[in-house]
Amino acid sequence: MDEKSRKVMMERRRFIKSAGVIAGSSLFGSSLLGKELTSLFDGSSKKPNVLFIMTDQQSYTMMSCMGNTWLKTPNMDSLAKRGYRFDKTYCANPVCMPSRFSLLTGHYASDVGVKENTSAADLSKVHAIVKNGSLGMLFMNAGYETLYSGKTHLYGTTDVSEYGFTLNGKDFYDGPAIYAEKVLPELAQRKDKQPFFLFLSFMNPHDICYKAGMDKRYPDDLPEANVRETKRLLEVQKSLSPEEYRNQIPPRPTNLSPINGEHEDMVSMSSGWRTWNDDQWNLYNWMYHRLTESVDTQIGRALTALKNAGLEDDTIIVFTSDHGEMNGAHGLILKNVMFEECQRVPWIFVGKGIPSNYVDSTTLVCNGLDLLPTICDLAGVEIPKKLPGVSLKPNLTGTGKKPDRKYIITEDYNSYQITDGRYKFTIYELQGYPEILTDLKTNPGETVNYSSDPSYGEIKALLKKELMANLSQRGLTPLSEDRTIQNIRKAEKAKMTGKKGKKKNKNEDEE
Repeated sequence: MDEKSRKVMMERRRFIKSAGVIAGSSLFGSSLLGKELTSLFDGSSKKPNVLFIMTDQQSYTMMSCMGNTWLKTPNMDSLAKRGYRFDKTYCANPVCMPSRFSLLTGHYASDVGVKENTSAADLSKVHAIVKNGSLGMLFMNAGYETLYSGKTHLYGTTDVSEYGFTLNGKDFYDGPAIYAEKVLPELAQRKDKQPFFLFLSFMNPHDICYKAGMDKRYPDDLPEANVRETKRLLEVQKSLSPEEYRNQIPPRPTNLSPINGEHEDMVSMSSGWRTWNDDQWNLYNWMYHRLTESVDTQIGRALTALKNAGLEDDTIIVFTSDHGEMNGAHGLILKNVMFEECQRVPWIFVGKGIPSNYVDSTTLVCNGLDLLPTICDLAGVEIPKKLPGVSLKPNLTGTGKKPDRKYIITEDYNSYQITDGRYKFTIYELQGYPEILTDLKTNPGETVNYSSDPSYGEIKALLKKELMANLSQRGLTPLSEDRTIQNIRKAEKAKMTGKKGKKKNKNEDEE
């Protein structure tokens, strides 16, 4: 955003504040600020603050409250104990940039012409969506102070100003916790009591991308900040006795084998490490758990700052991750594949009127599609029209009709998937349009592809019909047959040739 645009944004903030939009009634009417909303805040018409906490690459099982005894996450666990946890949460796309775009806009990345980490998104479409429909812009226009700290990694911007937030600091690791400790006491002391939306985007456990120091880039070809935590933890590992280290190594996943029907190009971004020996896999697994503990500590600092500032009672806390991590399942690591380990993520809401210590293990949700309508609904902010997601406020507050959702549709760089919570049907944009159908009830590890099994013919036909109708309606058919990652990168390079702007990150495929 240039200096002129930045000044316009600041003037817009001043106008909204002085015009008294904070009260909300002139924009949204009584329906959003009536009985349903006041159940959250004891009958007050005051708008709630929002503290949004996001980690990077954290799979849904990576919290001790999920029964994982190989790590300790007391701060994430405290949120689960105080709030409402959606256990069947899928990300919109299992890699950073497209998932984050969805989280901040409620749109699929395919709406802007891409489905992967890339600098080649259609910027005119990006700007049209974020101009008035991004989380930051919606809350800013509703009178909120919109603040952001941590990792960005978004289409069409070098910071987050295009999305309506003010970026504070460039440290992705300690930065969000440090900023929370600084800004929350200041916000608590403000006389005008303007509500805030504070977005804290933590980096880890994303540093598992450096493969516990086994990545060819480590350490010399990485920024010092990206090396620091892996280096510290490797020193911890070396300080342990062999028995101590062995006792901290989690067991390998039980679903180690590739699924039948796998094509190399379905998993090529995650499969290059299947030849690792046991020592390498053990170190990787150990490191992933320690990195998750590391970010839990940072989250604890932010939560303590909120409590010490006296702002807990007036704040909705949302915790999630952009996507998960394969961590050895199917012999894969990292992300970019359509399996549970990297599709499913934690998602917790905490706030007055929201049940505490509640586990919802049946409602099928997508954080990327459902976050924006849900948090807008909870805060009394007008929800943009024609979004694919739904508001989960009825689930969280017990008021209103719960959404009647049969399926969730998600996407990856070369595939689309539909799930009803039990069955998952995926079609790939590769030669011959290969298909995978899994049954999470009979085969939760997704080691069997039932797409050619006649006994699954009816459910496969139903899911495929629903998926293709959706894709057709969104203008995404006919599907391509050549979306290998090599072809995608060639096309992006050709598209970006001669254009000014952000250069492709050489690490985009993993970052």
